[in-house]
Amino acid sequence: KVLGLGIAMPLLVIWTSAIALLGGMIAAELQLGLSLQYFLSALPDAVPVANLWLGLGKGVVCGMVIALIACHYGLRITSNTESLGEGTTASVVTSITVVIIIDAIFAIMFSDVGLY
Repeated sequence: KVLGLGIAMPLLVIWTSAIALLGGMIAAELQLGLSLQYFLSALPDAVPVANLWLGLGKGVVCGMVIALIACHYGLRITSNTESLGEGTTASVVTSITVVIIIDAIFAIMFSDVGLY
């Protein structure tokens, strides 16, 4: 599960980044009149490619941590539905909190590098 989420999360980062860039291209053309060619040629100057690698690395770390948290809470479930609901809720809340903390740590670590 840990390796699976470690692989799946970067794929999700690539997918969402591609969809966000597509939406940005469409919005830039419709609202600002920028051509798609200009958008694509100016993109590397506005957003360094290193940011993509940073996002992929953060995706791997967050995916693995989420899997570890889910496994931890999953192994604590007893054989009743109340325990399942409480464990699932605790797992989700803990995962969200830890992902926010990891994001903050990445932001602090890479703030001086100029990538973030």
